[in-house]
Amino acid sequence: MKIAIIAPSSVPFTIGGAENLWWGLLTSINQDTPHQAELIKLPSPERNFWEIVESYQHFCQLDLTYFDLVLSTKYPAWMVNHPNHLCYMQHRLRGLYDTYSLGGCTDLNVQYPQEVIAIQQFMSVNQGRRSSLNDFFLKLAALRAKVDSTSESLTFPGLLIREIVHFLDGVGLAKTAIKKYTAISYTVANRNTYFPVGSSVEVIYHPSNLRDFRRGSSDYLFTVCRLDNAKRVALLIQAMHSVKTNIELRIAGTGPAAESLQKMAGDNQKIVFLGFVNDQQLTELYADALAVLYVPYNEDYGLVTIEAMMSAKPLLTTTDAGGPNEFVRNGETGYSVPPDPEAIAQRIDYLCEHVQEARQMGLNGRKLVQDITWENTVAKLLGETKPPIVSTPVKKRKRITVALTFPVFPPRGGGQVRAFHLYRHLARWFDIELVCFTNANDAPLRAEIAPGLTEIRIPKSAQHQREELAIEQQVGVPITDIVMPQLYPLTPAYVEALRASTATSDFIVACHPYLLPAIQAVSNQPIWYEAQDVEVALKQRVLPDNPTGHKLLDATRQVEQECCQVSTLIWVCCQEDAQRLNQIYGVDSSKILEVPNGVDIETVNYVSLEDRHSWKSKLGLNASSFTALFMGSWHSPNLAAVGSIFQIAEQLPQVNFLIIGSVGLAFKHEKRPANVGFMDVVDDETKAVILGLADVALNPVTFGSGTNLKMLEYFASGIPVISTPIGVRGLGVEAGGHCIVVDIEDFAEAIAELKAEDLTNKEIRVKKARQYVQEKFDWQAISQRLFNRLTQMNLV
Repeated sequence: MKIAIIAPSSVPFTIGGAENLWWGLLTSINQDTPHQAELIKLPSPERNFWEIVESYQHFCQLDLTYFDLVLSTKYPAWMVNHPNHLCYMQHRLRGLYDTYSLGGCTDLNVQYPQEVIAIQQFMSVNQGRRSSLNDFFLKLAALRAKVDSTSESLTFPGLLIREIVHFLDGVGLAKTAIKKYTAISYTVANRNTYFPVGSSVEVIYHPSNLRDFRRGSSDYLFTVCRLDNAKRVALLIQAMHSVKTNIELRIAGTGPAAESLQKMAGDNQKIVFLGFVNDQQLTELYADALAVLYVPYNEDYGLVTIEAMMSAKPLLTTTDAGGPNEFVRNGETGYSVPPDPEAIAQRIDYLCEHVQEARQMGLNGRKLVQDITWENTVAKLLGETKPPIVSTPVKKRKRITVALTFPVFPPRGGGQVRAFHLYRHLARWFDIELVCFTNANDAPLRAEIAPGLTEIRIPKSAQHQREELAIEQQVGVPITDIVMPQLYPLTPAYVEALRASTATSDFIVACHPYLLPAIQAVSNQPIWYEAQDVEVALKQRVLPDNPTGHKLLDATRQVEQECCQVSTLIWVCCQEDAQRLNQIYGVDSSKILEVPNGVDIETVNYVSLEDRHSWKSKLGLNASSFTALFMGSWHSPNLAAVGSIFQIAEQLPQVNFLIIGSVGLAFKHEKRPANVGFMDVVDDETKAVILGLADVALNPVTFGSGTNLKMLEYFASGIPVISTPIGVRGLGVEAGGHCIVVDIEDFAEAIAELKAEDLTNKEIRVKKARQYVQEKFDWQAISQRLFNRLTQMNLV
């Protein structure tokens, strides 16, 4: 059976409980059953009235009839029309259902225009009728064209959008549309208006994606969650001020309330904020806690509960927490107390005074949840109480080890972005391990960073780091990768990690050539070379003209040449790089595959030029201000590009230049024009805001190889782009059609002309660029083409 797991992709993209559920289902169906599953996501922004409407409409129009079964868990994905549709509900749009009244929404005095009244009447007589959807969306389109977006009718959240979403959910979740209703918890199953009246709902619990749970010591209290108001960490902080026992509360997580919570904690030494923690750190924190505290308001399910109990830890929660109370049994697996700081404090002191009792509660909890496994969850969902008899053996997935000189997750620089997205999409067909070096002061890591994709991170030894820094001081530029062939043996832990991973791998990828000697030292398996650049040409522009520089350049040429010779396949970013490798090293072109740089199109929000002006106004910015953006990592072509921007900025004092990324770290102490600002490395949410506000994106690079990831991200987000010819190398873009291409000395003039250009012409160009990227450079499409080629070559 071919199964589609259909889901929304949040804009901007974030990873939470929903994403972990989809990944877990996908992996389990493909690995534990004879069925085949695909996760299909559509970008689903929900920041305003019309984004909600459009998201619902997109799923209504999606044709998935080529699948045997469709599985949805969340709005608006369940609008898909399919004859065999299973709903495994996480929740509806809670702000328009069970928490609507908490948002302070009032619609009592709104005067609705006749068009709105007509739509309300249409909904009242067409409840549950899918045949009415075409007319319904036409009426909404007519409303959008006639009613100003600032109208009270279009408030979000508000009465009209609430009525629309209820109407659409009534169609998508009608008894005639869904073959089977299931829910992730009784809390969800019992919510009023979530399921059609009289429908039968089966509750199926699902596990966490964390692995290697264990019970360690009992040293502190622990909680983990997004730091926002709904999780009510403030209750725990207030309680800790009253706790008599000398014990720490360690709080993991990030979020909008982080700063206010830290202020609330004040100088209380018993409250420790950990910030973001990776999966390995998280399991360790669970393992060594005395108890886990989790006090959200009316949580749908709460994976923290399952994770705590799998770690044999008692859970302390509140009576209004929702899902956690389905597992907490007072005195047996933990405690549920009123949402009052003093009540929580008293129970914390009790657990601290009765450690053996707390440990026994933890063991009881682990026994309670031990059968919540992905295999059992999927079997119940699909109605298969035991694994079916398979007439033909399931083909075993092949394994790939990738050797890298840098850590990958979270991806920030271009190389990290490429590695993360390329291999996470290839992990649909392979089990992949990334064996990465990181700085000596970083913590080691083993974590699944995407389904089927594991990152193993090994810190350099102290000696390795010292010798690298000594060489770097002689050349004045970072040389972590260049010296890796001679220094990697100084970190034996990396060699052993690479040996262990390659022992069961079918293929080994050298991401850049520098770890080829390490690969050859531990394995005889076939090597694929991922040539992100022509290294010798790139390093020649960077290394100094002195004996040390010459020696390092010779070493680079030698390792790159050998990597080209011994590899059975070479992946290049563009044909220009393939030609240069052939010219320099005589590489056999038959073993070269073009695997271009790409962009994860569903995570990049397209913002029209008109919306950019409105965004500025909403943020209190001058709508007439003009901002030119450059993004880059600490990479020699980018460093030179920033120098060019300084010169351009002096010619255009009325233009604001904003530079983001680690490239800014190299200019901390440099004198710069007053109209140039730096933001260094930013998180994804901040970058999304910047990409939505900029008026033009620049790519003033004048040398380098490979292709520029920043160009694809610029195009995908809808920003007009000005680039040098080098900046568009390998992308096949149409100069003037997708972006403006000029030599570096003409940049100032091109920016001034773009600033004055007609809005319509600019809009045509950016839309064409977005479409081009979507068709040619989406990571999912790139990985699919690569897999098809590997299949044709009988390698998989």
